[in-house]
Amino acid sequence: MWIGVILSFVFVFAIILLATIIQKIFNLSAEFSRKIIHIGVGNWIFFIPFFFDTLSFAIIPPIAFIVINFISYKYKIFRAMELDDKNPGTIYYAISLAFLTILTFSRLPLLLYPYLGILAMCWGDGLAAVVGRRYPVKVLRNGKSLGGSAAFLVSTLISFFIYLAILGELNTGTIVLLAVAGMLVEFFSPKNLDNLTVPLIIGILGFLIESNMI
Repeated sequence: MWIGVILSFVFVFAIILLATIIQKIFNLSAEFSRKIIHIGVGNWIFFIPFFFDTLSFAIIPPIAFIVINFISYKYKIFRAMELDDKNPGTIYYAISLAFLTILTFSRLPLLLYPYLGILAMCWGDGLAAVVGRRYPVKVLRNGKSLGGSAAFLVSTLISFFIYLAILGELNTGTIVLLAVAGMLVEFFSPKNLDNLTVPLIIGILGFLIESNMI
């Protein structure tokens, strides 16, 4: 299981390095590199079923990145993933990942739906911002747009289908329900809090559904 921990750190730092290189080569904005990291890092959850079978090891990378992201946020160490504003989104991201990892390992065999909250955050929220800025179609509220919400829904649905198809647990009705719920949560989330609200609400909802509590 230590190989899973090592590969997790290699994977995350490779994404950060890739984003930094792309930003330098093509002289792109910090926002663009941050989105590459935002979308890429969340795919760490694909490591879980194949490299981890206990919470004690799986929780190590998320907890480590809460600390690493806090230090980077405070001292701007990994500039490719930090903006100049006061938004601690990268810290919220790691906190969400840690909490949903605990839910995922709350029973054996591992639950699958809590991690859908991470996919909704990395793919849905990540592409909603990119597409919404370029193709807003119609701005509705707080800078959120129809184009961004559509991008959230489509990208979230696709990521859900891929993740659950790989793990053999497809349930179309639940996938659609959680994707639509994620779109609404993202749309109504207070500014700068969607890295908490989207993954946590969708992850907890997925946990409750998979545990037959609702």
